[in-house]
Amino acid sequence: MASSRSSDFDSLVDMDIVLFSRNGEEKKELGAMQEDGTIAPLSAWTLEPAFDAIVEFVVDEELRFPGLTADKVHVIAVLDERVIGYASRQVGGGKGPKNPHGEESELLYYVDEDALTDVDLVLNPGLEINW
Repeated sequence: MASSRSSDFDSLVDMDIVLFSRNGEEKKELGAMQEDGTIAPLSAWTLEPAFDAIVEFVVDEELRFPGLTADKVHVIAVLDERVIGYASRQVGGGKGPKNPHGEESELLYYVDEDALTDVDLVLNPGLEINW
């Protein structure tokens, strides 16, 4: 489900969730436009739906930089607002010396699993936060 808004890279805005392919590759990937004007691939820790048919994704810091620019990718589609959502979670669960008061958080991207057909998803179980 693509948005009626243009899927041209230059028309993307912060937090747009997109399907893209890297130049010269056939596989479709899932990513999100970041504040710095690059696309970051999105990763899931499980493909089990979080609720109903919604899968949770985050930006994996190991895959984030330097980010993907217009000359590196082809944006296939911008996902429609009816199949996406957003939330945040505390980094490190808000516990321990790295985030003792829970003030640091990261964005969660929710995507309906029906929008993920034929998409090569990145799965990294290490991204799950165990409370």
